[in-house]
Amino acid sequence: MTKRRRRSKKWIYWFFVLILTIAAGVVGYFVWDGYFREKEKPVSEDSSGAFQKEEIKPTEPEKKEEPEKEKTEELVEEAPEKIEQYEGGNPNLNSSITGVITYAGVAGENLMIRLNIDQYLASGKCELSLMRDGAMIYSDSAGIIDSAATSTCEGFNVPVVKLGTGKLGIRILVTSGEKTGIIEGEVDL
Repeated sequence: MTKRRRRSKKWIYWFFVLILTIAAGVVGYFVWDGYFREKEKPVSEDSSGAFQKEEIKPTEPEKKEEPEKEKTEELVEEAPEKIEQYEGGNPNLNSSITGVITYAGVAGENLMIRLNIDQYLASGKCELSLMRDGAMIYSDSAGIIDSAATSTCEGFNVPVVKLGTGKLGIRILVTSGEKTGIIEGEVDL
């Protein structure tokens, strides 16, 4: 009688192990399947603050390869259209470089001059000329730094002892490739 009880206990034990294994497999399948379905559908927030799943649209088939020259021209023509930020149109399509002096003032023992260029320029040069009474009294140059949609010069820090006092005219010639532009302003020391 003891052997019979042991056999029935072993059978019950293995039966529960089998049931738990199947249950774990079923739960694992649904968790795994649900995980990947959630990854496929982006979630967005509507105006009420609730999150909703967006339907994924099938992607379009790839286009045939175009020659490199046509691709480059297409990218150059498309990129400026995405950057349009001014009412007057896209500044990247202008034939000359435009911008504004954002800061011209004394900080410590230096005259600091900073400017913003309206166009996106990947490289180039800024040439500073400081003038008093029409005569150039100081010149310097700096490189161009690009940002997301515009550019700037690296900035100018001019020792005040080299300039003296009075009103100075600021003239910055910006060149990049075949484009040039002059940004002007004044500062009183």
